[in-house]
Amino acid sequence: MASYPERCPEWEVTILFYSALHYVDAFLATQGTHPKSHHERFGLVSNLTDVARYYEILFKRSMNARYHLYEFTSQEVDRIKAGAFRRVKEGILALLTGQA
Repeated sequence: MASYPERCPEWEVTILFYSALHYVDAFLATQGTHPKSHHERFGLVSNLTDVARYYEILFKRSMNARYHLYEFTSQEVDRIKAGAFRRVKEGILALLTGQA
């Protein structure tokens, strides 16, 4: 029987980015905006100063994982999740709840 790795760091990085994307889209939807591309979304996210930098970090890490075949360690993924992803999530949730 084939054995599978406990973790797939490259996919985890990609999932963290797309989770952040959905948080961003949820906020943008409350503003009546529904971006159709990453490029359009970046233009809108740039106005969210507390979120934009970390969102871009997640995007770049995801691109590295998917297209540049960068191999992330589990520790790197954990740092990305606790750092950039957490900042995007908390920043968007604060905007959605009116606490920003």
